[in-house]
Amino acid sequence: MWRHIIIPGIALVLLVSSCGTERVRSKETTVRIETSETGMDKKITKTGPALRPTPTTAVGCTKQPMADDGIVRLSKIVVRPQYLDQYIRLAVEVGEISLRTEPGVLTMYAVSEKEDPCRITILETYASREAYELHVASGHFRRYKQATLHMIESLELSDQTPLNPASRIENFIQSEP
Repeated sequence: MWRHIIIPGIALVLLVSSCGTERVRSKETTVRIETSETGMDKKITKTGPALRPTPTTAVGCTKQPMADDGIVRLSKIVVRPQYLDQYIRLAVEVGEISLRTEPGVLTMYAVSEKEDPCRITILETYASREAYELHVASGHFRRYKQATLHMIESLELSDQTPLNPASRIENFIQSEP
């Protein structure tokens, strides 16, 4: 996961892996940050020249290539207004976890309509049918699904065909310090 952090005068990009070790890159160098079990203490060590963004570093785990049975899907969701803030929090959380920990989840990009924020569309891409099945069977997705069932007024899943299969979205998570 990409996170911008500031270390006295130097803007760095933080890459969080699913194993508790983080790598930071700047134009000059790459460092590794190891976090203690409490999450409070960090050990920083220089590891080498700067990393170039790749599917591996961009989201925290090595991503699988899109297979012939890969899935590109639009999930169109209408959320009940009284649950919108809670739903957004849960959707963002499951998207971040999925991108960070599932090699077959290539994209989770959620947007809401400006005119009606209760209408949410999520662009999802999965490397294969198997990757999708693993995703929906994961604990984090099942918890999200169970927690949001009563919040959703309607759900439409619409599989898509890319017009240019060679183009690909590099999905990453970026946040401010």
